[in-house]
Amino acid sequence: MPTGGRRLSSHVDEDAPTVEPLPVSENNRRESPGLLSVWLFIVAALVLIMVVIGGTTRLTQSGLSMVRWEPISGVIPPLNDADWQAEFDSYKAYPEFQKINREMTLSEFKGIFFWEYLHRLIGRLLGLALAVPFLFFLVRRAIPNGYGWRLAGLVCLVGLQGLIGWWMVSSGLVDRPDVAHERLAVHLAAALLLLIATLWTALDLRALSHGQTRVEGRPSRWIWPFASLLTVQIIMGAFVAGLDAGRIFNTWPLMHGALFPKGIGELSPIWSNFVDNPIGVQFVHRWLGLVVALSGLAVAVQLFRAGAKTQATALEVAVLVQFILGVVTLLNAVPVALGVAHQAGGTLLVVVTVFAAHWSLGGARRTENAD
Repeated sequence: MPTGGRRLSSHVDEDAPTVEPLPVSENNRRESPGLLSVWLFIVAALVLIMVVIGGTTRLTQSGLSMVRWEPISGVIPPLNDADWQAEFDSYKAYPEFQKINREMTLSEFKGIFFWEYLHRLIGRLLGLALAVPFLFFLVRRAIPNGYGWRLAGLVCLVGLQGLIGWWMVSSGLVDRPDVAHERLAVHLAAALLLLIATLWTALDLRALSHGQTRVEGRPSRWIWPFASLLTVQIIMGAFVAGLDAGRIFNTWPLMHGALFPKGIGELSPIWSNFVDNPIGVQFVHRWLGLVVALSGLAVAVQLFRAGAKTQATALEVAVLVQFILGVVTLLNAVPVALGVAHQAGGTLLVVVTVFAAHWSLGGARRTENAD
């Protein structure tokens, strides 16, 4: 791979009014992409943790336990019995308690509150982990040309994810005891978009720190159709989770002995069966899962032949483990532990796919224009 990245020099505007910019040595400018990439890999790990905890929150039916959105004061949990009782009384005013959990005790409420509180806390920590270092690097003028807006975009994505999360929760606080599955899918998709964008930027910065530039001729054409299929499969997985569709037809490969089970097309128009009908949604998710698995193995073979042995092996393992987890989770009617493992496996498969796609594009895509 060609090497020899462009040398970046710090520039001081002689017409600047009063404040001199902080001095940044050429050596620090050259080393900063590596430091920024480490920071973003840590942020990506936090996003992955948040996604897994979000899945746990969903599977334990904990997502509607906090009925107010308090971005600042909400960081402090109930601290005494009176606080807990007040929080529980607030929960009692909403449909989930009134229609499903009327027999719930305060002790049981504390259990579901824990997961939602932890999920929101990780979201706040994620926002700080992105925003504070970004401002630090910005003030130090340590951000390479072309990356300022990308990093600012990541910060905005975290804020957007918080808004989407509350938009999702609010759908279960009016007249229904659960969240809208379409909003759940948007919430998950936004989290994975943040994960992908963070990883891609981290990989670009790491390649930039090594002096790597884009190389043509790698097999990028194979990875993109697979990534598209994986995207659709993840959205269908969110529909399955939101509709509790994994708790019906707990057989495999057929659905109670039938390829096309009764009720698969009962909604009108026909396309709504693959969005709102639990039977149709599970049908698509189970068979698209097989297509994704076979496609992933085919892509892994192409990557191996092209010389990306590490990426190929990782993709093979990730796609096989995720497929097996999906089948086992279905056969057992989605117990919490297996459901969480399945969501974690899907997220890790996304991570592996990002690494493989980035390799296929040949390293860093560098923007030559200054921010």
